[in-house]
Amino acid sequence: MRERLVTAAWEYACERGLNRLTLNAVAERAGCARSSVYRYFDNKDQLLGAVLQDRIYVLGGEIVDELQRWDDPREQLVRGLYLAVTAFRDSPALELFRTQLVQEEQQLVDILLGYLPEIAADLFSIGTAYTRARAEGRLRDGVSDEDVLRWMITVGLALVQQSTLGDDPEAELAYLRKMLLPSIFANG
Repeated sequence: MRERLVTAAWEYACERGLNRLTLNAVAERAGCARSSVYRYFDNKDQLLGAVLQDRIYVLGGEIVDELQRWDDPREQLVRGLYLAVTAFRDSPALELFRTQLVQEEQQLVDILLGYLPEIAADLFSIGTAYTRARAEGRLRDGVSDEDVLRWMITVGLALVQQSTLGDDPEAELAYLRKMLLPSIFANG
């Protein structure tokens, strides 16, 4: 049922927009009572967070294979972030979220940060690389996992809103290395 509700919310949002999405509309589209929605979600924001998480999970799966080309966890983190942001920006399936993120930044940023622990590894495809770097002692002392994830999401959200992203991939990757690596890794 939870999956049906998330799918119904996504389809409704794609057709009519996030602003028109209501829990009643989602329940009707999923073919259940509104009380069923409340078994899984306390409010619309939680439901939208689940929709966002689902869409990001799909995106993360597509990026994981691409990152296997690099052995260095530092390069995997940089490339994972870059690939996630460019895929997020370029994906027709996520156009609605990208538009809403720019227009109503606070609401979706709050949702994104609320789901931080659950979606970060999928969003940036960093789970394996990050875990390996932590185990090898390559990360800076005193920087928590949450600090790293928040920093990557902050940088990622800023990149999503740049209209020139993708114009010069090598320059953008170099910039990300300069922005991310010294903040996360010992010896940059």
